Amino acid sequence: MFERFVVAWKYPLEVVVEDLYVRTGFLRSEVNAQEYCLSDYSLSLKEDLERYFSGEKVDFSKYRVKIKSEFVRKVLNRVRKIGYGETLTYGDIAKELRTSPRAVGQALKANPAPVVIPCHRVVSKNGIGGYSQGVDIKLELLKLEKLNVTLK
Repeated sequence: MFERFVVAWKYPLEVVVEDLYVRTGFLRSEVNAQEYCLSDYSLSLKEDLERYFSGEKVDFSKYRVKIKSEFVRKVLNRVRKIGYGETLTYGDIAKELRTSPRAVGQALKANPAPVVIPCHRVVSKNGIGGYSQGVDIKLELLKLEKLNVTLK
């Protein structure tokens, strides 16, 4: 099974579901999203993403994400446990997993499903930190969750 759809938001989110594994990525331009008949799994994910982008707290833990590296899987599994409206620092996660903040950042960069795995909730100790999808999108996601993190 291969399905693709786009969820409308300030920055459209492209979603690909292949064999029940989810990949996402923000698009920098408007797209002409064609609606296809989606499976129940993809339809549920689309509805959850729409609820999230409308400001609701949503648990995405039931959606599967294929992660290739064991270390990245360990970091992203920890990140999945960060609650809506909460943040941790790269250092917090590094200390917990006995690694470096830089290694945590590199693992987050490999996240194949931003939002579903909320790596935007990981910030630097002195500000927002980076984001593979762009710091502007990270700021908007944090604002959506009513978090006030500043650029430094």
